[in-house]
Parts: sequence; C-alpha cells; structure tokens
Amino acid sequence: MSTETRRPVATRFRRRFVAVVVVLVVVAAAAAVVGSQQGPRLKDVSYDATGIVSRPAQRVIITANQALQRVSARDVRVSPAAEHTVTSSGNTVAVEFAGPLDYDRDYTVTVADARAPGQAATADLRATIRTGSTDVLALVPAADGGQDRILRRSLDASGATTVYRGTGITGYVRLNRSLVVLSDTAVGDSRIDIVPLRNGVTDPDAPVEHLTLPSSRGSASALHASDDGASFGFRYADTSTGQSRDVGLYVVDLTGTHLPQPIAADGRPTTGAVPMTVTQWAYVPRTESALVRTGSDELFLVDMSGRVPAVRLGSATYLHGFVGTGTTAVVESGTGIQRLDLTDGRRTDITAPAGSTDAPYLGRIAQLTDETYLRTVGSVRSDGTIASRIVRVDGTRASRLPVSIPDDATLTAVCPSPNGQFVAVETRSSGASLVSVVDAASGALEASLAGEDVDWCGALPSGDEVG
Repeated sequence: MSTETRRPVATRFRRRFVAVVVVLVVVAAAAAVVGSQQGPRLKDVSYDATGIVSRPAQRVIITANQALQRVSARDVRVSPAAEHTVTSSGNTVAVEFAGPLDYDRDYTVTVADARAPGQAATADLRATIRTGSTDVLALVPAADGGQDRILRRSLDASGATTVYRGTGITGYVRLNRSLVVLSDTAVGDSRIDIVPLRNGVTDPDAPVEHLTLPSSRGSASALHASDDGASFGFRYADTSTGQSRDVGLYVVDLTGTHLPQPIAADGRPTTGAVPMTVTQWAYVPRTESALVRTGSDELFLVDMSGRVPAVRLGSATYLHGFVGTGTTAVVESGTGIQRLDLTDGRRTDITAPAGSTDAPYLGRIAQLTDETYLRTVGSVRSDGTIASRIVRVDGTRASRLPVSIPDDATLTAVCPSPNGQFVAVETRSSGASLVSVVDAASGALEASLAGEDVDWCGALPSGDEVG
C-alpha cells in the first residue's frame, strides 16, 4: 500500500481522537459547572445496625460524591437527638455516637450546608438509618424430669424459639456463634459444653464440645463471657477428694487450647496455680478485663488474657454492676455506694434521693446511664418474702417505675438491655418464673416469656452475693 493511501487513514484517526477528547472535556466541564451550582450529593451511607444499638463509639459513615470542606460537630444534626462527635476527611464524614442508640428506630443524620473546596454552592447531605432490634434468652427448667430449655424471645416478633435443650442446666452465656452451657450431672458434678449455633439455634450438624474441667470431680458456677467472645470464665471448686479445694476463678481462652486455666493471685492465668478466690465477678463490658471481689472483699481489675498483672482497686462489700460505657463500676463498701472509675480508681458517691432509700429492703442498683439507675426496694412480708417495687432515679429525683408485680410474686432480677432502653424484670410465684421486658423509662410492657436466668443478667457480677 502506498504512503498516499495510509496518510488519510491516519488523518481520520487523529480527527476522531481529537473529537473524543473534546467531548470528554466538554462533559467534564459541564459536570463541574453543574456540581458547582448544585453542591455535593450523598453517595453512600454505611453502619452496623446491630453494633449501633449494643455498643458505644459506633459510627455512621456518610460518603459524598466529591471532596468536602472540613465538617464539624455543629454542622451535623441527628434526629431523634443523640450525643455524637464528628470527623471528616476527603469525601467522608464519620458521625460517632457516645452511647448505643434505641432499638428498631429510624434516625436521620444531616450534614448541613456541605461544600466542596473552592465551590460556592452548598447542599445538605441527609441519610436515614434504621437500627436493629434485639432479643432476650431465658432458661425454662424442666417439669417432671424432662429436658430444660433455653428460649429466645425477639422483641420485634411474637412467640419464642427453643435455642437449646438439655438436662440439669444451671447457667449459660451467649458467644458470637455458640452457646456455653453449664449443667449439673446426675451425681452433682458440673459439665460445661460449647454448643455451636446456626441461625440462632443449635446446629444439628456441628459437634458439641465437652470441656475438660480442672479435676475429675468438681462444681462450677458464676459463668461469664467477654463481649467479643474470645474467652469465658467461671468459679470452680475441686471436689475430687470429697472436700472443696482450690475454689476460685478459672478462664478459658477460646483462641487457644480451650483448657481452663486458674487465675493466680497476681491476676495471670497460670497452669497449676492456686486460683484467686472470688466472691463476685464479671467481665467489664467491651473488654478482656474482669472486676473481681475476692473472699476477703478485696477488689481487683484482672486482665483475663494475662498480659498485665492485676490492679488492686481497694475493697468492696458488694458489686452492683457497671455504667453502660464500661469504664465505671457501681460498688458498695462500708461508707456507702460509689461509682468507681476503673481507669484511675477514683470513687464518687452515688446520688441516692430519699425515695430510693426509705424502705427496709434495698436491693441491687441497675445503672442505665451515668445519671440514671433503677433500684429494687421493698418490705418484708409476714412469710419472710419481699414485697418489691422498682424505683427509677434520674439525677436527684426518685420515682416508682410503674411495673406490675403480683402480690404473691417475688422480684428476683432486674437486668438492663445492652443499650439501657429496656429492662428484663424476673419474678417468681407459685414455683414458676416469668420474665417481663419493660421500657426502662415508662414501665410499659414490651414482651414476656416464661423462664428465669435472663442472658441480660450475665453483664452483672455474680457469685456468692450478699446484698
């Protein structure tokens, strides 16, 4: 082919290429003009619907279609109102909430007057999120020698589902995808099983792991698990000699061998050690640490992973529980009830209005927020049982939470939901137990199921409680 023939082809190619480039430049310029006139637009929103109702410091990430000028907290509105902080970078805005949000609710997050760098036009970036719901587990003891059941009751649906069946169940804790079940054998010893779950119920195709306990015979109690599901612990007494020996705290590291290790006096898991004595204990929410009240009423913060030694935090005669953030515990001593800062050991007296203390019987405090808690109070009936009521304290004001408790019933537990929005109220009458889930502010009934040993109570310290 001649040079004259190839030249027009090359010329036509260059012309087409130039035309395409011109079109792209025009389109980009037009888009830039439109963007400068309209302002940024919402591109995406992401969040964890489950985490945002169960843990503090959860984020909603808002992504714009272009880079944004710096966004501050005063530029962001949340409706219904929720305390939050804001950080921004590039085209994303992160809204972090101080505490868990309410269950099963729509929230609108608005970034007001968002602006791209160098542009005059502003626009509101508005995202609506829907938070997740929750459920509650309860143990239903068997009647007439049958199998005990662990039931799950969802708050956004009717009816209850059987999660697990077994004999002699005395306790359980829920991990991420499994259930740790504590049971008594026919001869009075303890058994601990790790039961895999699928879709929230026992997985029939997965084997149950039977834990090897520290001795051939023994008794376990006060079972608790960390929030991240990496470990769980319990109090154990070796009874292989016919007497209780080495009674104390043990931990099971689920990322390791799954063999129970005693927590030594220095707060570290140590094979063969004499375990730290424990009267009450529980994991501090959202951590691998545990708050332990020993047999001599000493108080320790124990890192159950063993990375650091135990920290002594004075003494206490009773552990009530934790404030929702997890960095503060409510403890009782000879001088009264205080909030204990677990980061520095400082104590401040809890506000106790007259309406929360003017009764012969004063029960456990269930903390909802930094300034709000519930307390069981009551009088002693002629038969020795307690006629109870629930008092709600908001700052310096005490009022009765309008929850109906039958005259013949005994109030056995008051346990807040992970976000403090609801409370599981457990009562026992005529040999049967009932769990009522009520609104923590109004007392309105949300759900109920027959049973006891509510899983929400697993966040509260347990052991030989004397309150």
